[in-house]
Amino acid sequence: MIKIFVLVLAMFVFNPTAHAGTLKLPLEKFTASPALEMRCMSGSQSLSFPIPERWNVHKIVLSLHYTVSNTVVSNISQMAIKFNGEHITQMKLNPEAPTVTTDVAIPVTHLEPGYNTIAFQVAQHYLTNQCEEPCSPNLWTSVSVKDSFLEIDYDLKPLPLQLGKTTGWIFDPKQFPEAAVNLVMDSTSPESVTMAGVVASGIASHFDYRNVKFSHSTDIKPGMDNVLVGTTKFAAATLAQYGINVAQADGGLIKLFHLPGGGQTVDNLHALIVIAGDDQKPLKIAAETFANMSLPYPGTDELRAYEFSMPDISMYGGKMVLTSDKAYNFKSLGMSTSSLYGFNGKASREGNEGTRSELSFRLPPDFLIKQNQYAKLVLNFAYSSGMRTDSTLGLSVNDKRVRDIHLDRVDGNYIDGYQLDLPTYLFKPGVNTIAFQSYLSTHRQLCDSINSDAPFVTIHENSTLYFPPMPHLVEMPKLELFSLNGFPFTRWPDGFETLVYLPQPDNASIDTAFNLIGMISQKNGFPLFGTQVTFTEPVDWKGEMLVVGKTSAIPQAMMDQAPMQVNGVATIPYPVKRSWDSESSISLSKQKSGLGIGSGLLMEFESARSKGRSVVLATAQTDNDLLALGDALLNSGVQARISGDIALIKLDVPNYDLTSLSVGKKYSTGDKGKVSFIDSILYSNAYVLYGVIALTITVLGWLGYRLLGRYRRQRQGTGEKS
Repeated sequence: MIKIFVLVLAMFVFNPTAHAGTLKLPLEKFTASPALEMRCMSGSQSLSFPIPERWNVHKIVLSLHYTVSNTVVSNISQMAIKFNGEHITQMKLNPEAPTVTTDVAIPVTHLEPGYNTIAFQVAQHYLTNQCEEPCSPNLWTSVSVKDSFLEIDYDLKPLPLQLGKTTGWIFDPKQFPEAAVNLVMDSTSPESVTMAGVVASGIASHFDYRNVKFSHSTDIKPGMDNVLVGTTKFAAATLAQYGINVAQADGGLIKLFHLPGGGQTVDNLHALIVIAGDDQKPLKIAAETFANMSLPYPGTDELRAYEFSMPDISMYGGKMVLTSDKAYNFKSLGMSTSSLYGFNGKASREGNEGTRSELSFRLPPDFLIKQNQYAKLVLNFAYSSGMRTDSTLGLSVNDKRVRDIHLDRVDGNYIDGYQLDLPTYLFKPGVNTIAFQSYLSTHRQLCDSINSDAPFVTIHENSTLYFPPMPHLVEMPKLELFSLNGFPFTRWPDGFETLVYLPQPDNASIDTAFNLIGMISQKNGFPLFGTQVTFTEPVDWKGEMLVVGKTSAIPQAMMDQAPMQVNGVATIPYPVKRSWDSESSISLSKQKSGLGIGSGLLMEFESARSKGRSVVLATAQTDNDLLALGDALLNSGVQARISGDIALIKLDVPNYDLTSLSVGKKYSTGDKGKVSFIDSILYSNAYVLYGVIALTITVLGWLGYRLLGRYRRQRQGTGEKS
């Protein structure tokens, strides 16, 4: 009976049909817009959703919830739905039933691996047989992205045994809603965990922005992709039970298998990737090679790695990071030539989809952005003839409207080298956007025949942006910079001078550390080749440190440096309610308590060993809570709310109640993580700086007074002698 049960279980686990599934996700998962609203006589909106090459899709149903204005005329107003450019259905807009929920079947024959686009296009009118205002305020249709859903039935295709498929098939960011990978490893040594951390960092980078959750074990986990990282001795011992032989490697070994199961069973839908070496040197070469594989190459299931080298890595590099004191053209910042056309300023397919065109870039998180400097924007653009002189091209920085460019030539114009100075205080550390929105109008009477898409503005990709040089100096602690792009661990893109300390290297601590390493890598877009892992307290470490562990395992000397202690008798900060015109304040309670079940704590404070260096501490009371804290820190909503030096997170999925405080001692950090004592004092204590300035003026005034008095006495003495 037991044998029959095991056989049935094995058939369920490794049968391809067992991996069929149905995903039902709201449209808000695929767009940042709060609603897809279409205005004017002719309006459109679109969104794209990914389909991984790995999926074999059987059915897609769009459950659509939309509302129309109750002033539209039903018999001449309609909405058409396109899928990848093909019309698939149309429906009347009926004001007598303004709120509609309907299902639309999307033909899977139109699917393409990659991103697929659903477009909504309306023709809506409020008058019959009369002229009407083309963009009257009562012409609108709105699709709710919260109440509309996309339902996808799919299963997995058999995995081709080609290592070049690693990035485009196995670790594909188009998999949603999230991904999971198990690392098979020997977790008893920091060297093994360090190598596994390099691999986890590379995997997370391949997944780009998609959340990926890591687990680890000493054996293969069924039903998911596994990556074995270790010496050939460990790999051979682990895989021998599955009938797989791993011989001593000539160099570093990377080999792809179908996931083995018990007995003779094989799961050809999931991967086992073996990364091994006879000792740490070839293993490191193999791990770094795997972490950096970014081409659909090789086409074989095995490679031997003998050397690995990286180009020179500059500080503050990484994904989309803009270097100061350098001019960038728009194309290099991701915005190709873009035309904004029509009265409602729709963006053409040459530029960004939607109702505006924008460029996006990142600034280093520790930029000291000065208030009296300017970024230089040089625009090359053209606009059509026949427009009224009140037409404008609007410009916004980080969603703040800052400038309108007057399009005042009735016969149109081409403008080459239009210069704009943008105050640097409009920008912020991290992601910044500069967006363009057109407001176009033509000379016409109400009943004139018009072409609503005729007016246009085209912004050319050879326009440039220049950001002035800025010093690297920032007041810390600021956990918002850690959630922004992993700062300070990403000052060097590869995590150089970063140490991950696991006081108690249990499963929960290691898995949480891998998830945080993956998050940091995704934020900065670069694998953490230079990061080390240690199990012993690093008393002489001079760099940045990430500490992960249960509260009972954190050394007391380290906890004493934190802004809030959670072991034994400790001083606990409580925010004081305040009026609008008073400063924020904290009350302190000396008590003996604890963090408790269901909570996690993230803190940042200055290293006791080196000025300007930071320690980020992630802790919880139990293993389950520590794992849940790692999951919470992958949540974009949690990341957006973290600030200060303490983030207390209630692990109440999916809400994650969070309290951020700033209660600890301030310090500053600068270029290379080091800052002079004088700079630290003056930057962190503004009143000291003001006092130094006042004292300097006083001393100089006193010296001037004494010198003038002495000179006067000398003149008087000379006059008496003569």
